[in-house]
Amino acid sequence: MESKKSEAIILRTRDFGESDLIVTAFSNHYGNIKGIAKGARRSSKRFVNSLNIFSLVNLAFKEKSNRELAWIDSCDLVDGYPGIRSSYTVLSNASYIVEITEILFPANIQNIELFNLLKFALGALSDKQDPEKILIIFQAQAMRIGGFGINLSKCSICGRSYKGKGRALFDPSAGSLTCMSCGKETSLMPGLNPDSVHFLEMIQSPEIPLTDKLNLKEDVIVELKEALRLHVEHHLGRRLKSSKYV
Repeated sequence: MESKKSEAIILRTRDFGESDLIVTAFSNHYGNIKGIAKGARRSSKRFVNSLNIFSLVNLAFKEKSNRELAWIDSCDLVDGYPGIRSSYTVLSNASYIVEITEILFPANIQNIELFNLLKFALGALSDKQDPEKILIIFQAQAMRIGGFGINLSKCSICGRSYKGKGRALFDPSAGSLTCMSCGKETSLMPGLNPDSVHFLEMIQSPEIPLTDKLNLKEDVIVELKEALRLHVEHHLGRRLKSSKYV
């Protein structure tokens, strides 16, 4: 088996046997990795304090083509993001972020852009930045990276361009805006004011630097939180388990 090393973020773990752990991690070089860490539940120099969920680590592992699980040789902690465990709200947001990551990018699909986004989001949550703002940025960017960016340029029904003036509707089934002449505001087709559309356009851009310094008005947070929830659920085809806690 070939030995591999990569920076990775621990997404989840579960007990296996008397002393082992099954570990799922998202790595910058190899995507989503699932492997077995032998003896990880006992005191061991290879895994001390490094396999807690949400932790940023340097992971050494081996893979064999005919095996579902990789063999995790060692794991060194880079950042445990301790602030994530400071409140139930922050922990719930981190869990939601991890769930989106796992669904968008299953085993062995590499995406360095998503890895960097995940690292930014968990770091910002740990640093006690506004969890709702971080979640909005993560959802918009992650869905774009996964091929589900929202079309903000024109109405999905009549094709009229959106000029950034006046209220518009968000249609989750189309992943696009709809003008007020072609629909009406409902719980399944929420309205967006021009500031919300502008901010969403900005945070969907691949050129935007990852930062938690963006100013976000309360009404924009409320509108984008609901629109992005509907967008994620429609295009991922399910209601996320962690969404009821967010």
